[in-house]
Amino acid sequence: MSGTLFEHIEKAWSADAGGYDQAIQKQLSNKKDVKHWQDELQLVLGEKPLHVLDVGCGPGFFTIMLARLKHNVTSVDGAEGMVKRARINTKKEAANTKIYKSDAVLLDKEKEGSLDAIVSRDVVWTLYDPEKAFIRWKNLLKTGGKIVIYDGDYRRDRSSLRYHLLKLISGLINFFTEGKPRKKQQHSSVGNGFEKLPMIRHRRPQYDQELLLKAGFSKVEVTKDCFRNSPLRLEFWKYGYQGKKFRIIAYK
Repeated sequence: MSGTLFEHIEKAWSADAGGYDQAIQKQLSNKKDVKHWQDELQLVLGEKPLHVLDVGCGPGFFTIMLARLKHNVTSVDGAEGMVKRARINTKKEAANTKIYKSDAVLLDKEKEGSLDAIVSRDVVWTLYDPEKAFIRWKNLLKTGGKIVIYDGDYRRDRSSLRYHLLKLISGLINFFTEGKPRKKQQHSSVGNGFEKLPMIRHRRPQYDQELLLKAGFSKVEVTKDCFRNSPLRLEFWKYGYQGKKFRIIAYK
C-alpha cells in the first residue's frame, strides 16, 4: 500500500462523503435529533458564544448545530470530499463559519491558546496518532478550555454473537427502510489502512482517558452516550453493531 496512512484514510472518507451527506440530511430533518444535539452541545459548552473548533466535521452536522447556538465556529476535515459537502450545507444555512481541509492530528493553521473548545463526533477512532493529536489539541486551547469527544468502541469484538446478531438486524432494517441492501462503504473495505489505526486495538474509552491524562489535561470526565446507545431509537438497530458510544470531556 503506497502513500501514508493518513492519505489512505482520507481518500476513503472522501469516497464515502456522499453517503454521509445523505445521513446528515436525514438528521437535519429529524426534529428529535436536532433538539437532542442542540441541547447536548449547549449543556457541555454553555450558553455564552465561544470560539469552537469542529475537528473532523464531515458534511457539517456539528458545524451547523454549533452555528445555530451562535458560536464562532471553525471546522476542519482531512477529506476534501467532506469539506466540499460541509461548505455546501453551511451555505444553505447561511452559517458564518470557516471550513478548510486539514490533518486533525497536526492542525498546523491554528494558533496555540486560541480556542475555547474543540469538539468531535466519531473522529478520534480514525486518528493515525491520537496521542500526538491530544497534545496538539490541548495546546490550542485557552486556559480553562475543553475538548468534547463523542465516539465509540468501534471495530472491536467482531467475533462476538452480539456483533453478528446486531449486524444481521441492521442489514434487515436497512433493506426494509431504504428498499435496498446497504451499499458497502470505502472505509469498510479490507486493506484500506483502517485496520492499522491505533484506537481499534485498545479498549475504549479507557484508552482515551489514559492518553488525555498523559497529554496533560487536568480532568477527564467519561460518560455513556445514552442517546445514541438507546434501543428505543431506530438508529441503534441500524448502527449499534459498530460499538458502544460514549462522551468524553477533557479540561485543560
